[in-house]
Amino acid sequence: MTRKPHGTLTAVASCLGAMLLAAGCSSSSGGGTTGSGGSSNTGGTTASGGSTGFGGSSSSGGSNGSGGSSSGTGGVSASGGSPGAGGGLGPGSGGHGGTTATGGSTGSGGTNPGGGAGSNGAAGQAGTDQGGVALAKPCATLSTSRGYLNLGDMRLINNRWGADTLGCSGAMYTVTAGCDKSLSWMFSRPACGGNRADPDFPEVEFGVAPFGNTSNLLTTPAFSSTTLLPIQIKNLNSASVSLTNYSTTFTNPSFWDSNFEFWISKQDPRTNANAQVYAEIIMFLGWNANRNNSSSGGWTCDKSGTVTAGGATFNLCHQSDSWSSGWRFFNFNLSNGPSSNFSGTGDVKAVLDWVMKNYSGFTTDMWLTRIEVGTEIDDNTAGSASIKNISFEVNGTVKSPTFGQ
Repeated sequence: MTRKPHGTLTAVASCLGAMLLAAGCSSSSGGGTTGSGGSSNTGGTTASGGSTGFGGSSSSGGSNGSGGSSSGTGGVSASGGSPGAGGGLGPGSGGHGGTTATGGSTGSGGTNPGGGAGSNGAAGQAGTDQGGVALAKPCATLSTSRGYLNLGDMRLINNRWGADTLGCSGAMYTVTAGCDKSLSWMFSRPACGGNRADPDFPEVEFGVAPFGNTSNLLTTPAFSSTTLLPIQIKNLNSASVSLTNYSTTFTNPSFWDSNFEFWISKQDPRTNANAQVYAEIIMFLGWNANRNNSSSGGWTCDKSGTVTAGGATFNLCHQSDSWSSGWRFFNFNLSNGPSSNFSGTGDVKAVLDWVMKNYSGFTTDMWLTRIEVGTEIDDNTAGSASIKNISFEVNGTVKSPTFGQ
């Protein structure tokens, strides 16, 4: 989402002793009598800060609160956690039920099927994320502005932030989770204005925006879609995105680019109102003719440098230290591009390493907050994009879309 400088286990719990028998240890997977969400009190004796939904087949056990094998929170019967969210921000002292009661370090608002209490918010029912959105089923479609289809560890977002900013009601977008489990979006944007500074960006988002949990720059949910991001750079060993047949077609290809990009912030955006966004690093796969021409509303390629990122090579085109609201900006173009149909793996870690080596100011205490794949659309542009297969990888863990039944 490029803004120009002038733009704005299955739980089978066994009763292990008289104490647990007295506590009424449950044998089903429904998370006990009150569910892993608790009764919505934070840091208390019975709750883990959530909205009361239970975690489904992989949620925590116990008769009074969370716990569980993959996302349960600790505590006397719940987790502490100063944001009232359970999750990885403050396990308590013991926790009933479940098999590990690990403090919810793998929960992220119930974004995975049956997820429990999240790292910064409420638990949801099976397949429901922290925002209360259930897993999208195949053939699902959505046209609501900034609405999204929950795909487990990622979101397919109808992100028309630019048209909304400009009050351009004529812009029309639809995102679809295909019956064949492909992902796609259709777009048609008329002359909205904005001098190429306020594009729209229908996209797949993996992670969370870098701005902060109450920032007015947010155009996507303030909670992460996955437990794998955000992550501090010092803990990052690998990160990549793999695409099969990322295809774009146009009826009017006026001003656009297809890309994957990632963001860096100084603080964790889940727990800070202002996470101090530091850098946006965008990799163009396809783009319109004259895209790199400042007289046509783009920018001239005025930098040099080449990085091999997985199976593709990219050339640095443009860089700014004062982009949009003040963050740093790096634009790379696919060496053999533009491409209207890309298949391959983009090595995010390789690109980040290259940037940090060649440009000072980055530190390993900073956070990789999200990876996005999408199509930037500006005025008088119409067409569609589709992705047959997509997956994201962080530190060896691979996540693909998850669909509802």
